Amino acid sequence: MKLEADPTLGRPVSGEAGAPPRLCPDVPFPPYRFVPGRAPHPFAHDGGWGRGAPRPVPPFVSHVDWRNNRSYLFGLDLFNRGWWWEAHEVWEELWHVVEGQDDAQHALLKGLIQLAACALNRERGADPGAERLLTTACAAFAVAGRRAAAARADASRDAQAAKADARRAAPAAEATLMGLDLKAVAEAARAALGQPTARVEGFYLVPHP
Repeated sequence: MKLEADPTLGRPVSGEAGAPPRLCPDVPFPPYRFVPGRAPHPFAHDGGWGRGAPRPVPPFVSHVDWRNNRSYLFGLDLFNRGWWWEAHEVWEELWHVVEGQDDAQHALLKGLIQLAACALNRERGADPGAERLLTTACAAFAVAGRRAAAARADASRDAQAAKADARRAAPAAEATLMGLDLKAVAEAARAALGQPTARVEGFYLVPHP
């Protein structure tokens, strides 16, 4: 397979102008960004940096304890520096782990995975695919909000308070989950990825306590 040189493959890992501080500064980035057709596939190609290396399964961490979820946070580090494929991989591994255990987190991770894939498609010029992924990512964020609201209602000791919580959160578009304002994320995603662009910049996912 002939690979094309791509100057963005060496994109700095210490953070570009305006990028937020790293959330897992002790976790090293891979040797290069993977962009299909422009670099060896990390795991499938003989020259890939992860070829034959073990891939440990991340531990399960509830969405309420997201500050200790290093896989989630490292995925944000990758995303915020334009390592779209790598963020997708980290979140997808975690997505499989939380399936059936944490519905809200599962939906959020689905949205983040699709958002990273959307950004990668924009960078590659695969715009029809990017449009579809953006739509499904924003839909997943809405589902995540509803599931988070349902989880909060279920956890309430007071039945009346639980019902009130569920009514207030019915649209669920304004819910905050794992430090992310889901409505704001969806709006920022549409603004940053709603149009074709050769390089996605200035779009960051920053969790807030």
